[in-house]
Amino acid sequence: MSTLKPTLADLRAFVTVGELQSFAAAARALHLSQPALSRRISHLEHLLDVRLFDRTTRSVELTPLGQRFLAQVRNVITDLDRSVVDLHDVAHLEAGDVTIGCVFSAVHHFLPAVIRTYRERHPHVLVRIIEEGADEVLQSVKSGEADFALNYTGMQDPEVSFTPLLREPFVLACPVGHPLARRRSVRWAEIGDHPYALVSHASRNRVLIDQALAELAPLPRPVCEFRHISTLIGFVENGLGVAIVPQLTLPRPPASVVGVRLEHPAIHRTIGLTQRTGRTLSPAAAAFAQLITQASQATARPARRGRA
Repeated sequence: MSTLKPTLADLRAFVTVGELQSFAAAARALHLSQPALSRRISHLEHLLDVRLFDRTTRSVELTPLGQRFLAQVRNVITDLDRSVVDLHDVAHLEAGDVTIGCVFSAVHHFLPAVIRTYRERHPHVLVRIIEEGADEVLQSVKSGEADFALNYTGMQDPEVSFTPLLREPFVLACPVGHPLARRRSVRWAEIGDHPYALVSHASRNRVLIDQALAELAPLPRPVCEFRHISTLIGFVENGLGVAIVPQLTLPRPPASVVGVRLEHPAIHRTIGLTQRTGRTLSPAAAAFAQLITQASQATARPARRGRA
């Protein structure tokens, strides 16, 4: 039995004859000549060493073994046809899903417009978003949970490839009426004269800030630390002080918060696409990644400029 290798064409011919109970009708359905169809059935019966049909000049009937075999093979053919259709639909973005990781601080800038365009083009593809901190998002890519991610870490990790999209500065987020809000730029040393907030040491953004400021005189302690950038923005919106944030996290104008360029030193982070090294993106993921790349080509919103 291990040497039996009926072809898919043989099995499909058998199922079609068994369902139509006619060689002539089955030949028409399969676009075959009747002799060619008969050869396929004979070949299958020879391989299996059983008679599948009782034939007369007027009728074709399944044998008991043929009936048993038809019940099994019909499901196999149906499942195979369904798999082919499903694969076609996924390949042509008529079905399927895509999972994207994204750091909290980039979600609102990149994803709403991209998701809107993607849904207009591919309404039957499910979009899943994993919004987490930088380390968690990186792990979602490495584990295969996310197809790819928007992140600012992973450039040195051999398990992932990192494609830079844009270089984003950190700015000082200020309430519109704050004394610093109309400045063209602010030195780090000036921040200590005002109540200010930072992200906590649990954030990768804090690591970037601390590394860049390591050679400067220490700033006074912040009045608050928060785990997420969105909470920092809320702190500023409520008039509690100023905060150091990535520029893309600023609310879109008109807003009660503006950003002022930070200098001496200027600190940046690079946002990029990360995916597992050597992994080919699915059509659904590749289409989403292309839209994000196009969106990133627009210049990041500039910090509000005022009088020096």
